[in-house]
Amino acid sequence: MHPLTPDDPRSVGPHRLLARLGAGGMGKVYLARTPGGDLAALKLVKDELAHDPEFRARFSREVRAAGRVRGPFTPAVVDADTEADVPWMATEYVPGPTLKEAVREHGPLPAASLPVLVSGLARALAAVHDAGLTHRDLKPGNVLLSPRGPQVIDFGIARAVEGTVLTRTGQNFGTPAYASPEQITGRDVSSGSDVFSLAGTAVFAAGGAPPFGTGRPGEVLRRITSGEPDLGAVPEGPLRDLLTRCLAKDPAGRPDTVGILAALTDVPVPSTEHEWLPAPVTEKVRRLREHEADARGSPAGEDRWRRPALTAGAAAAALLLVGGGGYALTALPGGEASNTDAGSGTGDGGSGGAGREETEGGVPNDAFASTEVDPDLWLADEVTFSPDGERMYVTGVTSFSVWDWRAGEMVGHLNPTPGGTDVNPEGSIAAAHGDRVEILDDDGAVLVTTLTSNDPDVSHLRAPAVSPDGARAAALGVRNEDFENGNVLVVWDVETGEVVRDVSLEGPFSRLEYTADGGHLVARLTSHDGETLLGIAVWDVGTGEWAHYFEGLGDMVFGLHPTDPSLMALRDDGSVRLIDLRSGGTIRSMDPVGEDHDEVAALVFSPDGERLYAGVDEPIEHDEPMGTVWDVASGAKIRDGDVLLPAPLGVHPDWETVAAVDTEERHILILDGDDLTVIDELS
Repeated sequence: MHPLTPDDPRSVGPHRLLARLGAGGMGKVYLARTPGGDLAALKLVKDELAHDPEFRARFSREVRAAGRVRGPFTPAVVDADTEADVPWMATEYVPGPTLKEAVREHGPLPAASLPVLVSGLARALAAVHDAGLTHRDLKPGNVLLSPRGPQVIDFGIARAVEGTVLTRTGQNFGTPAYASPEQITGRDVSSGSDVFSLAGTAVFAAGGAPPFGTGRPGEVLRRITSGEPDLGAVPEGPLRDLLTRCLAKDPAGRPDTVGILAALTDVPVPSTEHEWLPAPVTEKVRRLREHEADARGSPAGEDRWRRPALTAGAAAAALLLVGGGGYALTALPGGEASNTDAGSGTGDGGSGGAGREETEGGVPNDAFASTEVDPDLWLADEVTFSPDGERMYVTGVTSFSVWDWRAGEMVGHLNPTPGGTDVNPEGSIAAAHGDRVEILDDDGAVLVTTLTSNDPDVSHLRAPAVSPDGARAAALGVRNEDFENGNVLVVWDVETGEVVRDVSLEGPFSRLEYTADGGHLVARLTSHDGETLLGIAVWDVGTGEWAHYFEGLGDMVFGLHPTDPSLMALRDDGSVRLIDLRSGGTIRSMDPVGEDHDEVAALVFSPDGERLYAGVDEPIEHDEPMGTVWDVASGAKIRDGDVLLPAPLGVHPDWETVAAVDTEERHILILDGDDLTVIDELS
């Protein structure tokens, strides 16, 4: 959740805007106060859609139909103006997390909650279908968990954008993991498609994964059309049998909502608060309802929504009705994260992990700040995604920017700016700040611990790294201000904060990384002026001893395999080869790139380790930076010199996209994970 910026309107129609909840494929979403004093989620469409006559006609039709949807499991449309210069719609505000958020934070729902979830979803879809709509994008991110049962949102929106400028330019609406076979193959979509998605959503609630698994979108879609679903997380019995029928490939073989409810006749619909939700989710709902009451009840409450330093509970509310076209934004709080009332940003920040500190300006360094800043893309050196793939981090020695890559906008940054960062596969963030390294949680909202060297002579900590399991952290430093001969490697136990290794180094190093098992650290040796990369060093974390040293003929680049701790990709004299870190020997050399190929500046494995991507630096023979992709098992080139792959780059955890930063042009390319075509450009 963000405070309103100077570019945001202060009112839309008769509704006063309180805060910006987020943005999605269709436009921006605001928290609004209605003339009657109620809260609403107001969606203002994008300019390109506002000027698309086909969209305006469809949007008007779908909003009218959505206004007819009535029921306890669908937030009501409270107002809309589809004829305005910029069309908008406002829906009932519901205090509760999304199903996706609840499962991600607290684990799958208990077995007793599943029939209630399925019953509520079926009743919601029945109301949508009775209004003449199909949802077309039912998924965990479009289901809110409230005391009165699940709430289905964004019905009808996916159809409104079909055939518009967004879909014509390749923007994907909906989520492949929950799409029906007929959606994938382009057949007629009916209410039976929503039933298929209902079952997939319920399977996710039971086990934390969709029924056809995750991975590259093309592979997931193939499984949906021809594979069998995995319902192992759903308890054996009538409910699993029902969901199996709902996932039939042929829509005619699926029950309708009436049939689903008939199969669940013995399941009570929740009638009292919280009876169906697990305790941690219940507590989150309670906090959100308290903040709703504050914002609803007084001007002071309204001010709280406007402040840059928002409470953690208020920030969570941004997850509720954001997005459009099926996307949900993981919101980022600004400045302060606390379970208490938000203050001016000069207090202790409320609750949080041990070791929380204030900066000189009085702003706690415990959350992604929402202030607009220059992300310094020209100095970016790494791109990573959050574990759920919703956020993208672009990091460098002078910035750490956070992006909602689906919406195409920067949504936060670390404040104060760290002197180097690292994000592990679980989302833990290590940030270096001179004489200390801070470990933050995956929202930047909690300072887990602050790590300092035992030696008061060690300073200028940089290039931090956090192990995949989060148990160890490391950084490079300098002893006695001797930047030529006083370089050290420091390793900490994160839980205790104790230094477990302090290793003197032969020269200045950069870019420190852990192997997949956390057993080794790898870094680049640079010249004293920092201009030339002279070698790649590998240390055994357990002993602090050298394991290997690879000396090259020029600038050297390495990439570590995401799951195999023994495998490293290395570029030294212009060639790229795979190294066995157990022996230090070469496993294979990859097919060479062409003589006119751009300089390889980054080597990144796909999440499953099956592909190796070479991001390139400045173009040599091309107007654009062209890269290479290899098959790791064979070393054969899959793509060579025909795809835009500037460095640095990162691969989405589900292969959905590849993000690459063109530091010369200072923009981020979002590429399709399958064919590497450009689908968006962020700047």
